[in-house]
Order: sequence, then C-alpha cells, then structure tokens
Amino acid sequence: MDDSGYLMGGAAFLLMIPLVIIAMMMLGLDEHMASCTAEAAASSSVKRAAEDLKDNIPIITREVLNESAYRVINGDECPDIRENIQERLDRICSGYLNLNASCTVNSVESSPDDPFQVEVNATIRINEGNTGHLENVSERVSVEGLPDPLPFRVLGKLQHNSTTVDYGDKLSNHLNSCGVRGDLYINATGPFIIKRCPYEPYDCHGHDGVLINCLLNGYYHESHDGACYLCRLQGRASCPHPGLETFIIPGVCASSGPVSADHVLFTEPYEGDPVNCSGFILYLDGGHKLKYGLIP
Repeated sequence: MDDSGYLMGGAAFLLMIPLVIIAMMMLGLDEHMASCTAEAAASSSVKRAAEDLKDNIPIITREVLNESAYRVINGDECPDIRENIQERLDRICSGYLNLNASCTVNSVESSPDDPFQVEVNATIRINEGNTGHLENVSERVSVEGLPDPLPFRVLGKLQHNSTTVDYGDKLSNHLNSCGVRGDLYINATGPFIIKRCPYEPYDCHGHDGVLINCLLNGYYHESHDGACYLCRLQGRASCPHPGLETFIIPGVCASSGPVSADHVLFTEPYEGDPVNCSGFILYLDGGHKLKYGLIP
C-alpha cells in the first residue's frame, strides 16, 4: 500500500472516532432518559398511593365509628377503634403493586376544638425503588349523622327508630337508683342521631320558636360537661375533652325534676325547674337556663 492508501485509511479511522463517541453519547442519553422516565413513573405511583391513603383515612374512620356504634347499640362491647382503622388501611396498603407502603395510625382522638369531629393522626410511608415518600397527616372526621351510643351503654338495650330513642322505664329505673324522681321520665324520649344545633349563639334558644324546633329535631350542643363521641362509645357521659349534650324530654310535669340534659341524667342527676316549651317540658337548672337564654 502506498502513502496515499495509508493516509486514506488513517483519515477514515479518525472520522470513525467521533461517530463512535456520538453513538456512545446517544446510548448514554437513552439510558438516562429511560432512567428518568422510570423515576418519574415511580414518583407518580408513589404520589397517587399517598393521596389515595389520605382520602381513605376519613372514609374508613367514619365506617368504623358507625359500625362500632351499632355494635354498642346491639349490646356488644365497643371494639378498639384505632386497631380497626389500622387493619383496614393495612389491607389497602397490601394491594399496591410494586410499592412498599404503610400507613400507621398513631392516634384517634376527639378534636381539641370541635366535639362534632374526631381527629386521626397517621404516618404514611411509601417506597418504590429509589423513590420514597414520608408524610405525617391529620384528618378530621365528622360524627354528625352517626347514632349516639351513650344511652345504650348506660341503660342497655332500648327501643329506637331512625331518629328517636324511647326510654320506656329504663331511664326511670336508673334515676330511682340514683335517689331522684324517676317517675317523671317514664316513657321519656331523646334523639338517636348526632345532629349539630344550627342555632348559635345558644342563648338564642330563648327566642320564639327556636327551642321547640331544637327539641323536635333532636339537636346536640357543645358542652364542657358532656362527653365527646369517642367517650360516649365507652359509656362515659362526661369526659375531659370538649363534649356534647342534648335534651331528653320527660313524660311528666312536676314542680321540679332531674335536669333534662343527657349527661346530667346519666351521671349524677340533680334537680331543676320546669320549662314549658309549646307543650314539651324540660327541667333545667340556672346554668342551663342561662346557656340557652331561658332566664326571663
């Protein structure tokens, strides 16, 4: 081969070098793009799973509260609320394909500023490959529309329909055992479903038509002396948390009688004066009269 042949071969070789480099760069770029695509897909899957878990916490909590209330109403013990929520979230986590997911329920407690809500605190952990997600969440769940388990925990099985509890002689016997007049509460009635009273401030109950509408609808009110929903499930009529109270309507009118607030009747009943509301009788002490604007 003459010199020109060597020159041509060398030139061709030199021309191939950048082509090889470019090919290697393109291969590396393809690998990088594939890696980025996989990471983006993993990130998207992790985010969707995290949002799904957050959405399911209040749904599952409300289901567990409702089922637990009806177990109590039917005479069974109240199950562990947190454990029941945890078991159902675990089942959801196990259904995520290619994800290592967990949602740990740290606490289920009464809301510190609204007794009509329960607060669930949980930690969500999700991993897929090198992509991870860690988040502490706090979800609030309304108890409005759920049945009130307290009368059934205190008095046992009672007759009820979808809105009203009929106490028969159960409350009367309970009050007699406490040393107060139980005969006034024979065939007393009270609400079955938790409903927030829309009439605020509460002292407006003294206005025409408000108290009777409250009684007919079976509304509940915030009360420092009443029990929160979780404590009601445990049969406690009073607790240290922000609580609820409603009225139980007696069947007999007298010059005085046990105060008609549910937490009073279910703990340590004491006497109040009769208040006539369009034919309904309530017995109220000075504190409740003041709270609801019923002092003349």
